[in-house]
Amino acid sequence: MKKVLFLFFVISMLFFIGACSDRSDDQNQETKTETPTISEEERIDPDTVVVTVNGEEVKGVVYNLVYAQLKLHALQTGQDVKDEEIVEKTIESLIDRQILLQEARSKGIEITEEQAKEQLERVKEQNKEAYETLLEQYQITEEEFVQDLIFEMTLNEYLYEHVQVTVTDEEVEKIYEEEKQKNENMPELAEIRDTLKKNIENRRMMEALQARVDEIKEKAEIERHL
Repeated sequence: MKKVLFLFFVISMLFFIGACSDRSDDQNQETKTETPTISEEERIDPDTVVVTVNGEEVKGVVYNLVYAQLKLHALQTGQDVKDEEIVEKTIESLIDRQILLQEARSKGIEITEEQAKEQLERVKEQNKEAYETLLEQYQITEEEFVQDLIFEMTLNEYLYEHVQVTVTDEEVEKIYEEEKQKNENMPELAEIRDTLKKNIENRRMMEALQARVDEIKEKAEIERHL
């Protein structure tokens, strides 16, 4: 798993809920078979302090959320990952996430729990069934989901305000040609140009943000408790 995924894990909770609206019952059934088994021994008490970053504690409520995401991703991508490796990746992710939250706060961006809960109500109104499926699939609680919303909302605002990247048409065409050599069945460039450009922009934004977090982390005071 690439380093960038520690902080910006590829599964978006809100995207999952939106996608569920378009799935058939058969597809939903197939998704349920991919649910990981997370034992009580793997989960930790929500109030247990896992890491301290610059004096701020990150607790089990966030650990359990990220651990479930990483374990499900490993399962879905067919990775042979041991539980202890997922634990290590989870702790790394918690550190990176907390550094981002602190960096965003220094720029005046701070999403409150109340704001996240308001967003949660909108999520439920949009598709309550998909929301409940998500909690079941990831084996997370509503409290843990709220913590993920706080992070996602902070991330989105920080990216919008403080991370800019540029992708030229020439770069899009070059990457398209490279990908086409690997997949002869790719659609014509005109059909996917905008989507491809957006994907490239998103990847570069994440890479730029990860580089910023790594820079901050070198000077951060970090204490691991697991």
